[in-house]
Amino acid sequence: MGILSRAVSSVLDILAPPACLACDAPAAGKPFCPACWAPVTLARPALLDCAPLVVLGAYKAPLSTAIVRFKYQGRPELSRPLARMLAPALDEVELPSDAALVPVPLHPRRLASRGYNQAALLAQELAALRQRNCHPRLLRRVRETERQVGKSLNERRENPDGAFELRRVGPTRVVLVDDVVTTGSTVRACAQALAAGGIELSAVVALAHAEQP
Repeated sequence: MGILSRAVSSVLDILAPPACLACDAPAAGKPFCPACWAPVTLARPALLDCAPLVVLGAYKAPLSTAIVRFKYQGRPELSRPLARMLAPALDEVELPSDAALVPVPLHPRRLASRGYNQAALLAQELAALRQRNCHPRLLRRVRETERQVGKSLNERRENPDGAFELRRVGPTRVVLVDDVVTTGSTVRACAQALAAGGIELSAVVALAHAEQP
C-alpha cells in the first residue's frame, strides 16, 4: 500500500471507525463490539528451538473468529486492524535494527485459490507500522502440504518437512510472520530453508497460538 493510500485509509478510519473484526457490528473504534468482546486469552506458546515466538493470544474467540474471516472468508482488509493489534507484541522482543519481516509463503495453487497470502498481508502492515523492511517473496513453498487441521502431532511435525526454499539472496536477519502457530513445524521448516542461505531467524510472530488437540 502506497503512502497516499495509507493516508486515505487513515482518514477513513477516523471518519468511519473499523467495524468489529468478528461480526462487522459497530465497535466504537475498538477491535471487537460489546457482543463479541472477550478478553484475548493469553497464549502459552510451544517453545521453539529456532527462535523466540511472539503471539497476540490463544486461538480462541473472538480472536479466532477474526482470523477465520481474514484467512478463509475473503477479508484481506482485516490485515490492517489485526496488524495494529499485533504490533505492540512485536515490540516485546529485542530485535536487531536490520531484521526484516518475511511471511510464511503459500503454495502457488493455494495462493491462486485464496487470492492472497494472509501472512504476507500481515507482514507488510507490520513492516509499515514499525518501519522495517519486508521481503514477501524471500521464501518459496516448493511442496504443497496438506492442511494441519485434524492431523496427529507427529503428522503435523512431519507434514511441512522440505516444503520451503529461498528464492533469492535476502537480508541477513529476519522475523518470520504467520497467522497461527500450533506445533511450530512450519516455522522450523522455514527456519531450515533460511539457515541454508545463511540467514538468521531473529523471531517468529503470529496472531495466535493454537493448542494441539
